Amino acid sequence: MDYLSPFEYNGIVTGQRFIGREKEVARLQKLIISHKNALLYGPPKIGKRSIVYNALKGLNLEAERITVCQFDLFNIRHVEKLLRKLSKVVAETLLTEEERKKAFAAHLRNISLEPSSREPLTDKQIKTLLRFPQTIAHAKGKHLIIYLQQFQDILLFDKPIKVLGMLEAALAEAKDVSLIITGDKRNAMNSIFEEMHFFRNLVTEIPIKPINRKIFAEFIVRCFAQNGKKIALKDAGLLYDTLEGDPWYIQHLAEICYLLTEEELTQEIIDRSIQFLLNMYDYELHNTIYGLSTHQLQLIRAILDGERRFSKTEVLEKYGLNSSANVNRLKEALTKKEIVTFISKNTIEFNDSLLKLWFKNYFFNDQ
Repeated sequence: MDYLSPFEYNGIVTGQRFIGREKEVARLQKLIISHKNALLYGPPKIGKRSIVYNALKGLNLEAERITVCQFDLFNIRHVEKLLRKLSKVVAETLLTEEERKKAFAAHLRNISLEPSSREPLTDKQIKTLLRFPQTIAHAKGKHLIIYLQQFQDILLFDKPIKVLGMLEAALAEAKDVSLIITGDKRNAMNSIFEEMHFFRNLVTEIPIKPINRKIFAEFIVRCFAQNGKKIALKDAGLLYDTLEGDPWYIQHLAEICYLLTEEELTQEIIDRSIQFLLNMYDYELHNTIYGLSTHQLQLIRAILDGERRFSKTEVLEKYGLNSSANVNRLKEALTKKEIVTFISKNTIEFNDSLLKLWFKNYFFNDQ
């Protein structure tokens, strides 16, 4: 068995293995050069970080006088920590140690920047900290890109609506600062940008669509061929279809198939590989559904069965959903848990293709 895999998915993908995202990269680069704000979001593992990385890598940042500051909100739960930490990161990115001392004394007098500080900030101090990146970028003659990851976590803050409103106002005033906003919680990001309409006309969304099936299948065939192994194009397409275009899971499945193949991939190896993949994620899959109620699971089953008119009497009775009002509560719960996204009345998408496969093949298989 060959343990060297030609597939790359557990991290940022670059070079010849970065495929099918040329349009997204080009569009992001255009927004960056134009000093505009970009928004990329969707379920985890669809390639957001790789798109951003390859877009920035393909630009001459020095010639454009662009400085990039990366900031992750995953462990931040209140606005004071966000602004203190962000101000320090911006200062460390743009300024020397001596310049930082002067900037803090001139612009942030009497404001502690220690992230561990429990001293509350006044609204005036918050606004001062929000303006700080623009102040420093302008003084240095730089175009500052703040790359914000896990942006949806702001909804976990106390008074998130107020925080988002203040961020929006600061962004509207900034001339030398642009944001690249990304988030993994699809429904939470929808709530911020589409339902509550924050940052309207201030950010441009770059939709991340599935990589073209033919391009992905041909890529898998090439990867197999690198070490003299064979996979039929139709079987490469089958791997794509099994996981509905999800680049992370497809490459992970293709890697397992590759490692189990000595000369040519067979259907038996594909079946074994799918089982191996499900076994690898068994804990995460069980953990995801642990807190789901019986009624929530029954609505998921109805979705998988192709039902869309959940309030019809026969559907309510068949799946034990009780009432139309209960259906609405169940839909809201599944949305908040990021299990599915209700795109329209007739279009519902699972946010994790492997979870959907597991539901269909195993959880509901004997029901």
